[in-house]
Amino acid sequence: MSSIADITRELADLVSFPTVSASSNLDLIDHVEARMAPFGARMRRFPNADGTKANVLVSIGPEAPGGIVFSGHTDVVPVEGQAWTSDPWVLKEANGQLIGRGATDMKGFLACCMAAVPGIVAKNLKRPVHLAFSYDEEVGCTGVGSMAEWIGQSDLKPRLAVIGEPTRMDLVAAHKGGLVGWCRILGKPGHSSQPDRYVNAVMVGGEMVAEINRIREDMRNGPRFEGLDPPYSTIQVNIIRGGTAGNIVAERCDVQWEMRIIPGESDQAVLERMKHFAAEKLEPAMKAIDPACGITFELQAHIPGLKPNDDPTLDAELLRLLGKNEVHYVSYGTEAGIFQIAGVPSVIIGPGDIADAHQPNESIAISELERCASFLDRLTDSCC
Repeated sequence: MSSIADITRELADLVSFPTVSASSNLDLIDHVEARMAPFGARMRRFPNADGTKANVLVSIGPEAPGGIVFSGHTDVVPVEGQAWTSDPWVLKEANGQLIGRGATDMKGFLACCMAAVPGIVAKNLKRPVHLAFSYDEEVGCTGVGSMAEWIGQSDLKPRLAVIGEPTRMDLVAAHKGGLVGWCRILGKPGHSSQPDRYVNAVMVGGEMVAEINRIREDMRNGPRFEGLDPPYSTIQVNIIRGGTAGNIVAERCDVQWEMRIIPGESDQAVLERMKHFAAEKLEPAMKAIDPACGITFELQAHIPGLKPNDDPTLDAELLRLLGKNEVHYVSYGTEAGIFQIAGVPSVIIGPGDIADAHQPNESIAISELERCASFLDRLTDSCC
């Protein structure tokens, strides 16, 4: 099993790369590949369209089916505007905690994986162990898809993907899916003394928000998935932008919406309901004044939900290795649903507390990293 000294060294290196989602992660990927190459690991990169970012798949052991994937994202949220008391890009230890941006979310897990590699290589592996490090998770899980899809279509056929988001080393087997987007309304501007001659985009936006609120009420009274909090789907509006002056009929209004859908329910059905309301209830009156007016919907991010795996023996195995008694469900989204759609049974298990993520002085308990290292060591024994 890897030592906390090894994990701390790996984490210090990873934290030193300021891989906020708006920046490239290639320097960190170069570092990971350089660290893994001496152990005979096979590396595969999956770059983004302009080559400024990449996923990397690190494979150890035989090129055979039935292995395990340990997956995590390399990007972190910004530190601007936060009251850090130390350099967020220099790992600091204090009171049993390691402090630095990404320590919990989720470079702590990546460090555990990298520190485990020497011990994994020393085992008599009959099935491979894969480290799958992604980009752009923090902006809607938009980066990992190419790698997950390749893994699912390959002959590797892993028996399990463990996504190491912070769960305090609990087993999380399901989470809500997320769909985020904008409703963009184009009206017709004019002097506010003659409002009926024009189309007020902000007023139309208000009607759209009212419909979203009706959907919200229907969700609250609709299907439930017990164990989630809340146990039903949700939808809300958190950003509205529109208008230029108090005496000008607003030409434009943008309404951002986000929905979190319980496993088994359709986010596309909710989107179609919004589109139908816009097309049937709002646009006819708008276009009667000016055919150029209208409403469009723009998707910003789609995070598939995670359903429980239909394999109670897998859950039982993981609970035994963790020393836990129950499976958990969460309302936030992860990359796990993307791996599941690609055909890889997936769960979420990782060190740290989600409440510490994205915070100033983000930190992770050393004890959490030790528990993670022990779990990785025991689980990789199943590949022998």
